[in-house]
Amino acid sequence: MLPPASAQQFLDRQLERLRAQPRRRRIVFGEGDDPRVIEAAVKLKREGLVEPLLIGGKGDTGGVETIDPAGHPRFREYVRMYHDRRRSKGVTEPEAQRAALNPLVFAGLMVASGDADGFVGGAATTTAETFRAAVSTIGVKQGVKTVSGVMIICVHDQTYGAGGVLAMADPALIVDPTASQLADMAIATAETTRTVIGVEPAVALLSFSTKGSAKHPFVEKVREARRIVEAREPGLHIDGELQADAALVEAVGRSKAPGSTVAGRANTLIFPDIASANIGVKLVERLGGSVNTGPFFQGLAKPANDLPRGCLSDEIYRVALVTALQAG
Repeated sequence: MLPPASAQQFLDRQLERLRAQPRRRRIVFGEGDDPRVIEAAVKLKREGLVEPLLIGGKGDTGGVETIDPAGHPRFREYVRMYHDRRRSKGVTEPEAQRAALNPLVFAGLMVASGDADGFVGGAATTTAETFRAAVSTIGVKQGVKTVSGVMIICVHDQTYGAGGVLAMADPALIVDPTASQLADMAIATAETTRTVIGVEPAVALLSFSTKGSAKHPFVEKVREARRIVEAREPGLHIDGELQADAALVEAVGRSKAPGSTVAGRANTLIFPDIASANIGVKLVERLGGSVNTGPFFQGLAKPANDLPRGCLSDEIYRVALVTALQAG
């Protein structure tokens, strides 16, 4: 199956935005010896839109700069930085030194210090490992309580979402979010839709119920999340609880949720838990032929993003482009 046209259109918009930036962003890859990562980095280097850096890259890297953590001239500074940040957690200086030798942690320290603008990891490590490295080095943005994950999904049918492009959260981090966490996630993902997809968000809080068609604590959690968001962001187009068809299909939305500003036109889908979100994005990809990019971490002080371990070089390339845009 050919990739959806929406995927190329989305990519073209990102490339255009990067060309307009005043300087190339330095994006560091923690898995610099992975052939897929090297292939993506070489393409980025050749196009000249991003300056890729490879931690631990060996052999032919196509002229992409490689970095050996132990031999880096600022290694001792990075160790001190990590120790200062983690001392309150009981991390000793020898432990900080060992941690800084971890390529993902070293990549995060480069970003935290300003020596790189963002980092990408996860091609050969779990989301949990990538996330721990990011949080322990870069940290959480001031005022943010909930860090969440989001996937950008490009589907064949351009009547869905924003010309076939949707944001879906959270398939990566928060296993069983509370109503308050769902609200945080919805607000953060709406901002991702605005800044990455480039359209005004229409946020659907998904459930197995639409507007009271079922009664259950799971449903009430979603309703409570909507009430929290409406109090915090009264101008945001958000509705829920909505079933997926009511959120996406205009005729179904009119029938099940008449008068809603979101039903039938949602471009931002908030799932009630990680199970439904993770299963949903993978089903859309494998059965529907969508092009999925991410997950991106929302709420960190500086950009750091994850990759599925089954990713191809094209996906690594796309994640790096969005990371560079986030840094801008």
